[in-house]
Parts: sequence; structure tokens; C-alpha cells
Amino acid sequence: MHSSAPTDTTPLLSNNTTNNVDDKKGGVRQRLLKMTPLQSFITLLCLAATVALCVFLMLKYTLPRDLPDDQRKWIKFPRNAEDVQHLSIVLEAYLAQHYYQVLICFVTTYVSLQAFAVPGTVMLSVLGGALFKFWVGLAAVLFSCGFGALCCYTISYYLGYPIVEKYLRARMTKLQVKIDAKRDQLFFYFAFLRVTPFIPNWFMNVASCHLGIPVLVFFFGTLVGVLPNSLVTVQAGATLAALASPDDFTLFTPQNIIMTVVICICLLLPIILHRHADDPLATPKADSEEQEDPLARV
Repeated sequence: MHSSAPTDTTPLLSNNTTNNVDDKKGGVRQRLLKMTPLQSFITLLCLAATVALCVFLMLKYTLPRDLPDDQRKWIKFPRNAEDVQHLSIVLEAYLAQHYYQVLICFVTTYVSLQAFAVPGTVMLSVLGGALFKFWVGLAAVLFSCGFGALCCYTISYYLGYPIVEKYLRARMTKLQVKIDAKRDQLFFYFAFLRVTPFIPNWFMNVASCHLGIPVLVFFFGTLVGVLPNSLVTVQAGATLAALASPDDFTLFTPQNIIMTVVICICLLLPIILHRHADDPLATPKADSEEQEDPLARV
């Protein structure tokens, strides 16, 4: 664990191994790191606009267009249970003949939202369960969450550092201390952070590459971390079509809450056991060194 927090003039990634590799290669990232926050924001905005345009055109020319007016109005991004229920009904007949086209549209839209940390994926997960039923919907949502988060990780690694350094520095410095203290159990600790609501998912997607979290830990930790929420939302979507009214729809059932708590406990258990385990080869510490740093606590 670091003995002291970095000063305001010390970049967060000054000692990162990936930076040293890029220095040797003369990589593109070193040039991108020199951008101002405004230049970084404009570049991200242009990239997001390009991706949004591509997704819009794909949806426009893939989803059904010859629909009556009373059904056409439901071809839109779902924002609530009523939108999901009507959209799944409208696409039911089309889905039977164009299953894979609809699946590709769903995954591409989901990944695009995750890649740029755009909110609204909860109702999209519910739609996945309503359209593709439980198992296919769960697989599509998990893949989209994991791959979309990995895209956000990559975009932040190349383009987001000037913004992160200026606007998220204090928050990341505090989190860096905690992550460094849990390096031996990093996978379980990272997955636990993804499950709990203490740190927003968008922040973890943006910040992880700058905190020294390896790609594999990030990807598989994200899959484990989003599993409880995905199970809840996809199952809710699979049962939504059977409801007489979308007003009966709810995500917070006792079973869902218990399942989330159990998964959190399972992720915390290895950290707790490792923390209290005695290493027979360890050298006894002096009394002055036995005091635990409070910042290292979960």
C-alpha cells in the first residue's frame, strides 16, 4: 500500500507499467495523453456520435417498418415496463422470422450504451428477457455487459485520461489506496464492488484501467458483479409478458434481495478468510506496525 497519496502534480499513471511499454513503442496513447480535457471531451463526443449514428441506421433498416400506426409508436428505446411489454409484443411475430437480426440489434445497442456509460440498460435487460426468454436473454445480457464494459475500459484508457486526471482525481486516489490494500484478493474485491451500489458501475468502467486493474480481472469480475442484477432483470422480463398489466411489474422481490445478499457474502468470504489467516512463514510485526490503516478497510 502506498505510504502517502500522490500530490496534485503527480499523474495517476506515472508509474504504471503500461505507460512504460507505450514509451518504448512510441505508441499512439502517449500522444493522446497530452490532450487537454476539452480536446479529450470533443474526441469522445465525436466517437460517441459516430457510434450512435451507426446504431440508429442499423436499427432503422433492420427492425420492421411496415407497421400500423398504433404499433409503430412502440418501436423506441424502452424506458419503463409498459414500453418493454408493448415492444416485445410488437416484435414477437417479426422475431420468429428474423431472430438473429433482432438479437444482433439488441446486443449492439446494449454494448454501445455500456461503452459510453449511458444509463438505461436496466430496461434493456428486461427487454432481453421478454424477447429471448430466460437463458438466451441472460447470455445476451451478460455478454453485452462484459464486452460493453471492456469497450468503456479501452476507450477510457486511450481517450479518457485527461478528463479523469482533472475531474476524478480525488475520488480515484481514495479508491486506489483501497485497491492496493486488496491486491491479494483483487478479483473478489473488484467483483464485490461491482455487485454493491457503493461505487457506480460507470465509474468503475472508466476508472479501472487507470487504477492498475488487469483486463482479465476487470472482464470476469464484471461478469460476476453484474450477474445478480442480470438474473433479476432478465427473469422479470421473461415473466412480464404473462402479466395482465405492467403495473404489476416489480424488480424488488424478497427472492431477488436474498439472492443479491447471498452473492455479496460469497464474494466477501474469501477476503475475510484471507484477512484473518495467519501466515506461518511471516515474521512477527512490531507493536508499532500492528495498527491497521483504516483506509484499507472495505
